[in-house]
Amino acid sequence: DGALRVWDASDLSSPPLEKPNAHSSAIYSVAYSPDGSRIATVGDDGALRVWDASDLSSPPLEKPNAHSSAIYSVAYSPDGSRIATVGDDGALRVW
Repeated sequence: DGALRVWDASDLSSPPLEKPNAHSSAIYSVAYSPDGSRIATVGDDGALRVWDASDLSSPPLEKPNAHSSAIYSVAYSPDGSRIATVGDDGALRVW
C-alpha cells in the first residue's frame, strides 16, 4: 500500500509510527542507517527515499527515478555515507 510503518521492537502492541503514501505503490525494502537516524526505502515506483527515523512527517530526501523500474533492495555502507540499490532494470547503483 506504499505506507512506511515503524514499530517499537520492545513493545509490538503499541501503534507504529506511520507514513501513509511514503511511496506511490508497494515498498519492497527498507534499511536503517548504521547510526539509526535515517531509514532508506525503495519499491515498485523506482524511487529511493531517505527518511528521518525520529520524524516520519518530515519530507524525505529523494531520488524519484533512481531506477527505470522497480527497486528490490536497498542497503547502507557500514559507515553510512553511501546507499546501494538494486533494481528490476538489472542495475546496481551506489549513491
